[in-house]
Amino acid sequence: MKPYIHINFACSIDGKIALEGGRPYKFSNLEDLQRVHRLRSEVDAILVGKNTINNDDPKLVVNPKYYSSDKVPDAVVLDSRLQIKESARVFDYNRKVILITGSDINFNNFKNKRAEVLVKRCDSPRPGVDCIVKILGDLEYKKILVEGGKSVITSFLESQFWDEISIFYSPVFVGDKGVSMLDSMITVKNVTLNTVTSLGNGFLVTIKR
Repeated sequence: MKPYIHINFACSIDGKIALEGGRPYKFSNLEDLQRVHRLRSEVDAILVGKNTINNDDPKLVVNPKYYSSDKVPDAVVLDSRLQIKESARVFDYNRKVILITGSDINFNNFKNKRAEVLVKRCDSPRPGVDCIVKILGDLEYKKILVEGGKSVITSFLESQFWDEISIFYSPVFVGDKGVSMLDSMITVKNVTLNTVTSLGNGFLVTIKR
C-alpha cells in the first residue's frame, strides 16, 4: 500500500531554499519550527537526500524545544552510490535508518551504529520514485515526510506520488545565486492551493491533491 507522502520545506520569498553554494539558512521562524516538529511527531519516517545529510548533518528528530513528543521517526536517505557519511548524526538514535540506493554500489554494513541500518536497492542506477514508494510501502510505512533537498522534492513532484505539499515562505530575498526550490522540470505542473495562512512573520502555503 502506498504511504501518504507529505512534502514540506521552507524557502525565501523568491523561492530559494539555501544560499549561494548550498550554504544553509534558517528560513523557518519559531511558529514554523513548531509546526514542522509537530509534523515530524505524526509521521512514520522523514525522507531526505544524501546531500542534505552530508552537507547539513540534520538529526531528523522531534526537537522538544519546539514540540513535546517521545516519537523518534525513522529516517529514509536516498543515496544512489552509498556515499553517506558514517559519522552523520542521523545514525545516533534508536530507530531504523533506511538507505535506498541504486543498483551499482559497494555495500557497507555500517557497523557499530545505534540505529538499525537497512540498505534497500533499486534496479536502476538512481532510485526512481516508484521504487522508493514501493520499498516504503513494503516496510508498512503509512506516512512519510519529505524534507529535501531540491532534486528529491522535484522528483516527487514530477512523479505525482505526492499527496500534500507545505511550503513556508520567509520574508527575505536571497537573489539568483541562491539554491532554487526545484530543479528543471520536464513539464509544467498545475496544482490547486488548499490554504494560504499567515504564520508569524511569514506565510504557509498548503497544496493537496
